[in-house]
Amino acid sequence: MKTKKIILIGPRSIGKTTIGKKLAERLNLKCYDFDSIVEEKLGNLDEYLSQFGADKYREEEHEILVEFLKSMSNKFVMSVGGGTVASQLKDVSSKNVDLLKTIGKLIYLCGSENDSRAIDILRQREESRGGNQSEEETLKLYKLRTPIYENIFDVKIIIETKKPDEIVEEIITEIN
Repeated sequence: MKTKKIILIGPRSIGKTTIGKKLAERLNLKCYDFDSIVEEKLGNLDEYLSQFGADKYREEEHEILVEFLKSMSNKFVMSVGGGTVASQLKDVSSKNVDLLKTIGKLIYLCGSENDSRAIDILRQREESRGGNQSEEETLKLYKLRTPIYENIFDVKIIIETKKPDEIVEEIITEIN
């Protein structure tokens, strides 16, 4: 494998964590879910956001990312939350993107090339995992973040109706 570190990006509910675990297992690498790492440091994210706001959360998230990456020297697979690289704090997101691109490849998991189909896929996945993101929020974040994902990825994988194992094999093919 040429790529040392693989970072999965994309919208909420697209399957970054699931694919990350399967990909890491297939490549015999460690897998990290960055949202879980952030939650370990900050506690319950809903409570943190309610108390301190989204801007403070993104700033803290950046510091956690910097510290986490400093401690990592080996190859790994990591999924990052959709806003880590595409939040309302564009300067913080840009720093995160720059940092992640210096250490590995950004693999963008995209629902579909067709916007309405991509949004349908996200809504179905959000419902199937018991998530609480409203349809309006899904649409708002899709419109806000998709152009950013499209401009920063190293490899783009269209999910559509593919099974997780098919997605993993496609990623491996693309990064080798």
